Amino acid sequence: MVTDMSISVLATRTLRSDRPVSVVAAFPRHTRLGPIMPGRVIELGEMVFEFDEEYAAVVAAADAEIFAPETLPPDPLPDL
Repeated sequence: MVTDMSISVLATRTLRSDRPVSVVAAFPRHTRLGPIMPGRVIELGEMVFEFDEEYAAVVAAADAEIFAPETLPPDPLPDL
């Protein structure tokens, strides 16, 4: 989970990935998530995390938000 203050890595059950059961690790928001390595893996600190392919764009966008905000598209709903 990425917020404006921190990055939290959540653990889930194998068959119920929609419900977090614990926080595995927490990092300051300025921590870079990428680059995404082969097999959809990222390294955070000394830990390696694998994630589903559908989240690759989310990881890239989270990094861009902090390290290259000029590359993000304009917010289509800025008042929400």
